[in-house]
Amino acid sequence: MTETPNRKPQLPADITSQMDSLLIKSGELFRGGEIEKSIDLALKAWEFIPSPKENWDFYPQTMSKNMANKYAKLKDINKTKEWIKTTYKMYEDPDHEDHFVLMLEGSSLYELNLKGESYDVFERIFDIYGRKGFAGEQLEYLEFFLKERAKKEG
Repeated sequence: MTETPNRKPQLPADITSQMDSLLIKSGELFRGGEIEKSIDLALKAWEFIPSPKENWDFYPQTMSKNMANKYAKLKDINKTKEWIKTTYKMYEDPDHEDHFVLMLEGSSLYELNLKGESYDVFERIFDIYGRKGFAGEQLEYLEFFLKERAKKEG
C-alpha cells in the first residue's frame, strides 16, 4: 500500500489486479450494450474494496461514478440516485460542492428526465462556479438552466 502526501492510500496490487480483470470485462460488456451484465461484474469488483471504501484512492471514486452512469443509462432512477449518493461519500463531499460530482448528479438526473431535480443541481453549480462551471459538452446544461431560470423569474 503506497501513500502520497494529502492523498488516500492506493489499494494493494493483489486487490487491484483482481478488480482490473473484472472491470475490463465489465467495460467491454458496457460498450457492447450489455449494461446489466456489466453492472454485475462491476459490483463483484466493488466488493474487493475493503471497508470503509471511502478511505481508498481512485477505485471507489471512479467506480461509484461509473455505476451511477450505468444505472442512468438503464433509466433506473433509484439505483442512479443511490450511486450518486455513494459517489458523494467516496469523494468525501457531504456539502455537495465538488464540481465533478455535482455535474455527475445534474447530468444523470437530466438524462433520467428529472428536469426539476437536475435544475436544482445545475443551480447549485451555477451558484458556486458561475458560467465557468459549464464547459464543452456541459454547455447544454447551462442553456437548460438559464432558460428554466428565466421562466421562473419571468
